[in-house]
Parts: sequence; structure tokens; C-alpha cells
Amino acid sequence: GYYLIYKFLDKLIINSNLSGAESIALKSVITLTSGAIFYFVSGMFSHILGFRLETNLRKRGIDGLEKASFRFFDLNPSGQIRKIIDDNAAQTHQVVAHMIPDSSQAIITPVLVLALGFIVSIRVGIILLALTIIGGLILGAMMGEQEFMKIYQESLSKLSAETVEYVRGMQVVKIFKANVESFKRFYKAIKDYSKYAYDYSLSCKRPYVLYQWLFFGLIAILIIPIVYFMTSLASAEVILLELIMILFLSGVLFVSFMRMMWYSMYISQGNYAVDTLEALYEDMQKDKLVHGNINNFKNYNIE
Repeated sequence: GYYLIYKFLDKLIINSNLSGAESIALKSVITLTSGAIFYFVSGMFSHILGFRLETNLRKRGIDGLEKASFRFFDLNPSGQIRKIIDDNAAQTHQVVAHMIPDSSQAIITPVLVLALGFIVSIRVGIILLALTIIGGLILGAMMGEQEFMKIYQESLSKLSAETVEYVRGMQVVKIFKANVESFKRFYKAIKDYSKYAYDYSLSCKRPYVLYQWLFFGLIAILIIPIVYFMTSLASAEVILLELIMILFLSGVLFVSFMRMMWYSMYISQGNYAVDTLEALYEDMQKDKLVHGNINNFKNYNIE
């Protein structure tokens, strides 16, 4: 579809062939519409798979709670248990539903864009290659370290669990004047989460501003050398076509990089959700209740 757009602009701007441009425009619209339909269908199937996975994980958690020991409920607050099962099961749904259709586009699209850039001209290809390398470096600067992201996720999980306990305990505190220790934990969870969230947002601020400035201001940056070397580069029509393709393909790269960031986020959250659920399920199996299978007693004596 993107190649057909290039051929359409070439027919329209370079060759001034309106009849040929009209047929190519129709083909490009059909191709891009077909791609959007295929993406929608793949997203629909991946969402169905994600809902089934989420349902099965919730069932697995309920089955584990039925067989868990009293020790498990003493060590784990009910609000934290509910949060771990519900939120992490929902998180796996988000990962599966969006990761499968987005991952292919996020990886394949930049490669095809670079290939199309070199087809247009060597200048367009080099500019897009440099843009891809710089964008990748900025993208890497915005990604947090795995250890930091783990601490961030744990603080968010603790905040959600303490919020549930806080809401549940409000009436008890008001009526019976119970201990407000949970309130202190809730306040500490809020402060910890706000600190990690604020630090991470500050670490991403400068790279993200540079990232947007690079992609949104690319044409303005290129105009400066083009003004000085226009006569030695090519005709005005060719330069116009190349600028339009750079503007168009850089926008495609921008969307692809954003999908890569979302893809990396879903991968990180999915790994954390699965590890948390597996740890919870494993903890449920410790000292679990053992049920007998004797249906008839031989005698009714106390001894």
C-alpha cells in the first residue's frame, strides 16, 4: 500500500499522468483498507484468546483458594489476594490481546519502510536509516531497567492491596475504634508509589521530548540544507516528491516506534503478572488441606 502511494505521487508530480495516478490511487486505497480489515480481524481473535486466558486464570485462582490452608489466609490479606488474581489475570489478557497483532507490525513495518525509502531514492533511504537509528537510541533511553520496573510494579501492587484494605476497614475504625496501622501502611504505599512514578516520568521526559521534536520537526530540519544545495540535488519536482515521502514514512516510523514501546510495556507487565500468579498459586499449595475419602465408619467409639 505504501509503495502504491509512492507510485501515485510519482505519476501525479513527476509525470503529470492523471489517468494513471487515478488507477493507482484506487489500488492503494483498496490495499490499505484490506490491511486495516486484516488487522481488525487479527485483533478480534487475539482478544477472544485473551478473554479465555483471563477466565482460566481466575478459575485456577478460585480452585487454589478452595484448597488453600489457613496459614495462607493468615499470611496474605484478602485484599491483596483479590488484587493479585483479578488484576494480574486482566493484565495477561491485555498482553495477549494487544501483543500478538502489534508485535508483527512493530517489527516488520520499520524494515519495509527502510526498503521503500531506498526504492524512492538513496537520499530518502539514508535519512530514514539515520532516523531509525536515532529513534532506536532514544527509545532505549526511555525504557526503564528491569529491576526498577519490578520495584515499580511491586509498589503499585502494594498500593492497590492497601487501598482495598483501607476501604474495607473504614467502618470498623469508625465504629469500634480499631487499630489504624493499616492506614499508616496505606499512606506509606501512596508515598512509595508516587516517588517511583515521579522518578520514572522525569527519566522519560527529556528523551520523549527529543523523540517528538525529531519526528515532528524532521521536515523543518531538512529544509535548511535543501535551500543551500537545491540546484545540485535534483529538480524541484523530485525534491518535492522525496520530501512528501520522508514526511509520510517518518510518520509511519513514529507510529511503529510507539507500538514498540507499548509492546515492550506489555511484555514487561505480562512477565510480572505471570510470575506473580505462579508465586501465588505455589504458595496456595503449601500446607494445603487434605480431605479424606472414608465414607463408612467401622465403629462409633470415641477412642
